[in-house]
Amino acid sequence: MGMTGSYASSMRWLRIGAGGLVAVALLLGVPGFSAPAGAEDPAAPIVVIEVGDPIDQRLMDFVAVTIASREAHLYVLKINSPGVSSGNLEGLLTMIDGAPAPVVAWIGPFPAVAFGGAAYVVNHADIRSAAPGAVVGYLDPAIQRGDARQPKWVGDGRGSATTEAELAGAVVEVGDDVPVVAGLVERRDPALGQLLLSLDGQKVAKGGTQYLISTAETIEVDGQPVIVQSRPVTFVKPGLIDRFLRLGARPETAFLFLVIGLAFAAFEFYAAGSGLMAFVASLSLILGGYGLATLPVFWPALVALLVGFVLLVWGFILNRVDWRAAVGTALLLASGFLFTTTRPAYPPSVWMVIVAVAASVLFIWYSLTTVVRGRFATPTIGREDMIGRRCLAVERLDPLGVVAIDGARWRATADRGVEIDAGSPVEVVGITGLILEVDPVTAPGRETSS
Repeated sequence: MGMTGSYASSMRWLRIGAGGLVAVALLLGVPGFSAPAGAEDPAAPIVVIEVGDPIDQRLMDFVAVTIASREAHLYVLKINSPGVSSGNLEGLLTMIDGAPAPVVAWIGPFPAVAFGGAAYVVNHADIRSAAPGAVVGYLDPAIQRGDARQPKWVGDGRGSATTEAELAGAVVEVGDDVPVVAGLVERRDPALGQLLLSLDGQKVAKGGTQYLISTAETIEVDGQPVIVQSRPVTFVKPGLIDRFLRLGARPETAFLFLVIGLAFAAFEFYAAGSGLMAFVASLSLILGGYGLATLPVFWPALVALLVGFVLLVWGFILNRVDWRAAVGTALLLASGFLFTTTRPAYPPSVWMVIVAVAASVLFIWYSLTTVVRGRFATPTIGREDMIGRRCLAVERLDPLGVVAIDGARWRATADRGVEIDAGSPVEVVGITGLILEVDPVTAPGRETSS
């Protein structure tokens, strides 16, 4: 009886010890065991993370946090990006290498691209796929602005240093002639759904752990076997604020928002609006500023943008379509075409630059002029008849300000060095464009109109 109890006790401790070894193996990632519970959970979803447009630090952090915090059977990076504009790429690549489940990179749908740092993201994935017609390459530079170091290229038999060197300054289109690109594309899948179904049953070795992908099952429909998806798919995008800021993440959109912001700010200043245009100008300048903070800007182009805009507004103030308008427009166009140093991976869009410049010029020379004339002019008198008129300053002239003639408000300027307080009488001595030139009235008892 004592021996039986001793034997049972020994077996119990043996089972406990074996269970402990299994637990240790799970924690340490011994081959043949899968540590993350999410990857093996039958209900664990497939998490699809959209990686589009130029990649910056906010997007890289979002992808890394999603992989670290969301339980999944499979992570799918849906990539259509011309590269990494700025930031530290190493953190994201490290997270992909150590993800708690296999990571699949799919460059799609057509005509998706993966250039520069985006191609390195694909290279570090466990499974690499692309839609037919997708384009990959331009590996150098991996990061357009900031860190000049090239990330580590995965060379585990799926890639090679030769391929990396060949694609440093060139691109390859994935098509019938090029079905596979070593280190970047191992398979072609036209659609994401087709990719997920075809991955069923595939084994992935990751960090010493073997994963068995289970994404499909067969059911009968009208007596016919049909392969259907067996797991829920969750699509993940950045938050609203991130998506808003990233509207200015491309060269042409950053340029567009800067031009819009400056144009609306000029409208608010000269038309003395209710504040709506100032609000729109502020939002536009925030988006344009985000582009300046993340994109590799060619700073002489930014200077050209500011000078060109000043010339356009100067010509508007003088009400003259002359060399100022021509040079200002040319400078805006040159600024838009040379706004960033991202060629050849993703230069500013030519048509969007042309539209932005044309819209700004028309806005200044038509919309702004029309509104200013309508708000500050009066239809009962001609401008020439106002010379010699007496009126009141409705705000301080130092030297610019506003005066009132017969109830109409006009922009006015006094001689340089002369300051006129609000409520003081003035006399119109000249007109330049839409601006009245006034002098203070010093003699007492003179009648004024307001």
